[in-house]
Amino acid sequence: MIKKILVPVDGSPHSIKAAAWASDIAVKYDAELILLHVLLRGHMPEGLERLLEVERGATGRGRSDNLVNMPQEIMARVQDRANTQLSIDDLEIIGKFVLSNISAICAEKGAKKITKKVEEGYAAEVILDLAQSAGVDMIVMGSRGLGGLKGFLMGSVSLKVTQAASCTCVTVK
Repeated sequence: MIKKILVPVDGSPHSIKAAAWASDIAVKYDAELILLHVLLRGHMPEGLERLLEVERGATGRGRSDNLVNMPQEIMARVQDRANTQLSIDDLEIIGKFVLSNISAICAEKGAKKITKKVEEGYAAEVILDLAQSAGVDMIVMGSRGLGGLKGFLMGSVSLKVTQAASCTCVTVK
C-alpha cells in the first residue's frame, strides 16, 4: 500500500509532470504527497537562467509567463544577468513560490494530503535523507530538472536517487 509519496520539485516542466502523476497515485491510494524543493546553495540554476532568456526572447517582455506571480524584487535580481548569486532568503522565496504553484496543481488533481518542505543542501542527499526519515513508500521525480549541462555530465539527481533509494522510484519524462 502506498501511504507517502515524495515528489522533489524545482519548477521545471518535468517536475510539474511528476507532481501531476504523483497526484493521480495519491488520489487513488489516499496517500500523502510530500513536495520537496531543495535550495541550490546561493546559485541560480542554469535552467532558470535559460528559461528567462528564452521567455524574454519569445515574449518580448522582461518576465516569463511561467514565473508570472514571482515577487517583483526577486524577479529583478534573477533577471539581472550580472547577478548569478542569490541569497538564501531569495532562494527560499523562490522555493516557496514553486511549492505553492505545484501544490495548487496537485490539489486541482484531487490530492488531499499535501505537505510542503524547503530544504538546503545537495539535492540527491536531501531527497534520500527525507525519504528515509519520513518513511516514504515511493519517490516520483522528473527525469530532468533545471540543473543544466553540469548536471548532465556529473550524473542527474534522478539517477543518483534511483540508484540509492530503498523505496520505489518513478522517473517521469
